Amino acid sequence: MRDTDADMSTLLKRWRARRSVADLPGADPAHGNGPVTQAVMAVQLGISEHHYRRLETGRRPMSSDVIAEISRLLTLHPDEQLALYRWAGRPAPPLLSPITPDVPGDLRDHIDRLPFPALLEGPDFGIIAVNRRAARACPWTAEPGANVMVDLLLPGPGRDQCAQWEEHWAPPLLAQLRQGALVNAALRAIVDRVCEDPQVRELWHRTANLRRHAYGTTRPMFLDGWRPRPAWVRIMGWQPLHEPSLRVITGEPVTSPRDLGHPTAGQPHQ
Repeated sequence: MRDTDADMSTLLKRWRARRSVADLPGADPAHGNGPVTQAVMAVQLGISEHHYRRLETGRRPMSSDVIAEISRLLTLHPDEQLALYRWAGRPAPPLLSPITPDVPGDLRDHIDRLPFPALLEGPDFGIIAVNRRAARACPWTAEPGANVMVDLLLPGPGRDQCAQWEEHWAPPLLAQLRQGALVNAALRAIVDRVCEDPQVRELWHRTANLRRHAYGTTRPMFLDGWRPRPAWVRIMGWQPLHEPSLRVITGEPVTSPRDLGHPTAGQPHQ
């Protein structure tokens, strides 16, 4: 047995010890609140206890599906998930999501302190938190289930705020979505959904750009106080080192043509 096998086996035992039966997804209260043993894990995974014991001790290789299910059952942090994939010799998914839906308090506090609209985006582009400025400027971001790709590409309040949508918004969004969908099959569902719109579908098939991100660009947006002319907003994305699966997205108003690098930058409409 490799030293790393023993180390990971010990970690898996400790990760189990952090949980109780009552914490498991879909737990039945009738089953009590005992420890998550190897036998409990085996039942949850639908395998024999002997089989699970061999997985946990490294005597049998874990499949990617088993790793994903163990991560879900034990609510592993993305860093812990990555370590498990590497130990098993499996390719880690490019977008490892936090298992728990809780918004890290430090990140929520960070976006609340920013002087311009900001939101916290998950690996599937779902919006999991917004600050007050974002909720006021773009109310759709605060709606349950809001998703940057879906809401900005499909017709609705989000896309309605995107001035010159086909020129400044759709191309970088689709390039980012195409890149993500190539390496993460889960994002194909978003591609299928947005391509139900004929205009998006036509753009998707007409373009072939790939981009890891669509941030660092300045785009026109209809905002209260600027209408009927659009405001120019610099869209930036930040990846917290301690939560690398999340992104802080900010929209900083740009009022100076020099900062914008665009001759048509406008001032607020009075």
